Amino acid sequence: MCFYKMVFSTFLTVWVFITAKGIHGEIFTSLSQLKGLVRLEGALSKTLDNYLEQQSEAPDIIRKFADHVRMESQIAKSDIERYVFHPINSFQLVRRFVRHWKELGSYLEKGAPNDLQWELRINRPAFPTYQDFTGSISAILRIQEVYKLSACVVADGKLHAGNNSGRLGADECYELGVVSDSKKNYDDVIEWMREALKRMSAPYEYSGALSKVDVLEYLSWAEYKLGLLDDAIIHTKDILQKDPKNEQAKTNLDYFRAERLKRDLLTEKSPKNEINKKGQFSLTYERLCRGETRKAKERDKLFCYYDNNRPEILLKPVKVEIINLDPNLYLFHDVVTDKEINHVIKLARPKLKRAFVTDTSNGNQMSAEYRISQSAWLEDSDSSIINLISRRIQGITGLSLDPAHSEPLQVANYGIGGHYEPHHDYVQNSDRSLPHGEVGDRIATMLIYLSDVDAGGATVFLDIEEFVHPQKGDAVFWYNLDKNGFPDERTKHAACPVVVGSKWVANKWINERGQEFRRPCLPTS
Repeated sequence: MCFYKMVFSTFLTVWVFITAKGIHGEIFTSLSQLKGLVRLEGALSKTLDNYLEQQSEAPDIIRKFADHVRMESQIAKSDIERYVFHPINSFQLVRRFVRHWKELGSYLEKGAPNDLQWELRINRPAFPTYQDFTGSISAILRIQEVYKLSACVVADGKLHAGNNSGRLGADECYELGVVSDSKKNYDDVIEWMREALKRMSAPYEYSGALSKVDVLEYLSWAEYKLGLLDDAIIHTKDILQKDPKNEQAKTNLDYFRAERLKRDLLTEKSPKNEINKKGQFSLTYERLCRGETRKAKERDKLFCYYDNNRPEILLKPVKVEIINLDPNLYLFHDVVTDKEINHVIKLARPKLKRAFVTDTSNGNQMSAEYRISQSAWLEDSDSSIINLISRRIQGITGLSLDPAHSEPLQVANYGIGGHYEPHHDYVQNSDRSLPHGEVGDRIATMLIYLSDVDAGGATVFLDIEEFVHPQKGDAVFWYNLDKNGFPDERTKHAACPVVVGSKWVANKWINERGQEFRRPCLPTS
């Protein structure tokens, strides 16, 4: 190895291990972490090109992979954020590391030592995990489901007019179908397997190892599960035409025919019981995420105004928009400046970890599939700007934000399809007891948007049929408890999946302790 390559490799190793600490693990939960992965692939792509220049007999599959990675690296290099902010690009990036870069490393380990082999081995700790891979698949399926997108639209990367991506291939469509099958979402299985079959035929150029029999097996089984027996029989026959010795297909064909005969005799035309039915709860959430509300707003009762009735905001009044009455839901405009936002994100970025939820039965923190984001906590003492934001919130709300009366500022960055399903912010149990260690409940929430979002990512309130689209610098405020200290169940809200873009928010939760004279309880009769 020449001196130049030694210097380059040493630099790369140091850079990767610094970066790996931040990105290894649940990469898919934060788009902020994916940018380091793009840079890593760009460096590996150059080393792969150098390796191929020295190998006259390298397999064609490696040369094709090198061409593809080089092209992706060039696209990403022009605007890394724009690249990773599209979920298809992020999914394919994670997939290349989990599938192809890992396989390439295993192949090279069988040969003579070389620079590429060494760099892949050194950088292996920074690679995404299989959990990242399946998590990114689930994110795409979540986007498809919530926003009612066809498999074809998703596979073509046309999720947002301003930011398209490359297309998914047959293998990737197949993998999405397999995960859909594991979730028993058989409608999605059918869509994705049909899309995979389409992309294995002309005019698509497919040269992978996936066989049509593999795809047809999942397709026919999903059709059977949905009671589409005629289709299931047709596709099982297709399997036997391609593989006449397939014993499982023979068994399935006999069974499907018997089931169809039984159905015809009973004139039973309804789908089978295995269909995964959604509850009204999920349907309302998804409908609001799409911006579809059944609420007939009484516009004459809603209003905007400038608030300067406290000393802290006398010289700079707050722009207030009332977006719901009973319970009151406030939208404050221009709460934080771009300079302050950049400072907050800079402080939070190195502290980001998978966001947890609280088990109210015991107060323990745990990860959950219904919350896909990473978060960091910032104390007022961390910087003068964080303290200034707390003081500003105190001036706007009139509530005490002393450290004993509020939680630190929680900063969150949402990952691929990042979301947080419907929940309440108050933590008390149904018997009004508090989890162990809590000295008071969250009386109010201030949710600050630290970024715009290209598509998706709205905050929705289920019971009041309201939604708010993220707008950088704005904040939503509401009370979680009524004036008697009881939980207001109407404040159930959710963060919709991000379709394209990166969503940064900051939460400030205010405790009921210390607010006795600022928001007194109603007098008892």
